Amino acid sequence: MRELYLAEKPDIGRALAGYLWPEGDYHKEKGFLQKGDTTVSWAFGHILGLAAPEAYGEEYKQWANYPVLPKTWILKPASAAREQLMTIKKLLAETDVVIHAGDPDREGQLLIDEILQYLKFKGQVKRILINAKDDASLKRAFDQIVDNKKFRNLYEAGLGREQADWLVGMNLSRAYTVNARRYGYEETFRIGRVKVPTLALVVKREKEIQGFKPQKYYELQGKFQKDGVLFSATLHPGDKLPLDAEGRIKDQTVLQAIKLKVEHGKVTVKTAASKNLRQNPPLPHSLDTLQVEANKRYGYSPKEVLDTVQALYENKYVSYPRSDCNYIPLSQKDDAVRILPVLQKLGLAGAEGADLSLVSKAFNDAKITAHHALIPTGVMPKKLDEKERRIYTLIAQKYIVQFYPACEFQKTSFSLQVADEIFTGSGKTIQKLGFKAIEKDEKEEKTEESNLRLPALAVGDELVKGEYSLANKLTTAPKRFTEGSLLAAMANIWRYVDADNPNREKLKEVKGIGTPATRDTIIAELQMESIKGKPVTPCLKKVKKELIPTDFGISLIEHVDESLTLPDTTAEMEYALSEIAAGKKQLSVYMDEMITMIQDNIRFAEEHEFPLPKGYGREICPICGEGELVRHYSAKVKKYFYLCSSPDCVSPESGKKIFYEDDHGKPLIVKCPDCKTVLVRLPGKNGPFWLCNACKKTFNDVAGHPDFKKK
Repeated sequence: MRELYLAEKPDIGRALAGYLWPEGDYHKEKGFLQKGDTTVSWAFGHILGLAAPEAYGEEYKQWANYPVLPKTWILKPASAAREQLMTIKKLLAETDVVIHAGDPDREGQLLIDEILQYLKFKGQVKRILINAKDDASLKRAFDQIVDNKKFRNLYEAGLGREQADWLVGMNLSRAYTVNARRYGYEETFRIGRVKVPTLALVVKREKEIQGFKPQKYYELQGKFQKDGVLFSATLHPGDKLPLDAEGRIKDQTVLQAIKLKVEHGKVTVKTAASKNLRQNPPLPHSLDTLQVEANKRYGYSPKEVLDTVQALYENKYVSYPRSDCNYIPLSQKDDAVRILPVLQKLGLAGAEGADLSLVSKAFNDAKITAHHALIPTGVMPKKLDEKERRIYTLIAQKYIVQFYPACEFQKTSFSLQVADEIFTGSGKTIQKLGFKAIEKDEKEEKTEESNLRLPALAVGDELVKGEYSLANKLTTAPKRFTEGSLLAAMANIWRYVDADNPNREKLKEVKGIGTPATRDTIIAELQMESIKGKPVTPCLKKVKKELIPTDFGISLIEHVDESLTLPDTTAEMEYALSEIAAGKKQLSVYMDEMITMIQDNIRFAEEHEFPLPKGYGREICPICGEGELVRHYSAKVKKYFYLCSSPDCVSPESGKKIFYEDDHGKPLIVKCPDCKTVLVRLPGKNGPFWLCNACKKTFNDVAGHPDFKKK
């Protein structure tokens, strides 16, 4: 039997060969490795993609022609991968059995299956799921090779994602852009199934911030003492007091009066209740939780984190990076015997004191998806740079705490009666640190409760009189998204769905919008200022660490159908894809639903008015006073410029058309300081300069503007 292992990328191919032939006695050919009847080859990620609209008809080269709804989909090889595709084709002609070694997820399943179908392979196909490249993980994967037919539903889910994204992107980008331009917009409305609701989160947050008006309110706080222990409590305002909708007191004089009343009042414990609680160690990292923590700690972008953990994976130091799972198979618990000593040699906190007899909640077979959590493999890392070391440590620390007990603490809630007023408070006392001995909770440290130590409180106890003070408070606006917090929002999109939405709980199962491998790309694309060298208007900009929507980003959200912007809409699409993967929904039904949604949006775009935002509009030509200055793009010099829309408009001095420079999306109109003639920017031997065609004066160019100080 002639076998071909077909991996998603060359590094997995090399890892397979290294496991199959540890002695290295195999033939190395261009595009594959071989020994006897066994061959290993690979793709370069997606070497096949859905063809552009014009493949379905020449008329679709024009954006005005839509919708494009293929009945039979056309795949097109990537130009850079044609040679490798032909290599795979030749190998398949000599193969009896293919072992599908795509990444263990929806996209990995689709990628290899598409190649086999495109090249019309008729032989047997098996599936190997590789979660890490170290020998122990590879042995586990080889021991569990199964028939690829088991993953047919996963392939169809990948196919549904691919085709739905194409239909949305190609059709709705055209429909919204073409119809918006009828009203004067020049930008391209780049519509994406995940991109639009992600942008909408930021736009909605920005509007909340801009509309926020800080409100003053006041609290009455008391300091009390018992058995030599100081503790605090805050006045619980009764219903008879003037409260706002949030139960806050905004009239300072009200609390000043209460303060005078309680200052000499007797203090009695009215209620006291204690509970013994346990906090389990946090779960190991998935890609999204790792990206969020690395962004918060070190300011790394989601893409930086993915690239770094990918490099660690390729060097066999950590498991498969694009994981949305936070759990580990129970069968891999015994791997700790070889993993923890490596972490101990690296000097990582807690590795030495780990208790291998403990089984944390992270080891749960029922929670495993196509892959497991990000964990160290037990291969000793070498020559890590600072970023790699930090990312590896974040992964390793979450693994180490799985072998520490829960943190045990006592939570006490109490109320005190002073005169006829009630003060309430609570405190937490750590009894056993457990995993917190090695992993501090930064959030907890920053918001540390003042009552870390409480005296024994019993109902009826009388306390020493309190000391009272008024605290001035101010409501705060919601925080802007960072790349990390936006990624966390995408991964936990159910939190942004209305509480009364019947699908809210169900959407927790979806694990967000987008995938761990694409969320960083989506956030980056929303900030892009050029695509393939051509400038585009970004929808988001990053100021320091905060993401702020651009004027165009806000306009896009305001002018597309609301259904596209709602997080639950695309999350429900993701849920439908998960139903396809589970065999509970047919792909054809899903695609029919997508086509209906696209047709509804096209109708909306064609009937919708796209009023230009304030201050947006074309300039009237300063030469003829009738035409408008219209923006054009030169592929030759790769820049925008402006021309008068009137075909007869020329410079009265030179008789030639005047080209206006683009100045951040507006035409740059500069007039001669002496005769007020419009200046033109021309190339010169020593660089560009500015010329007045009337008085023939020239001016140096400084950063695209004339320098009137030096002639």
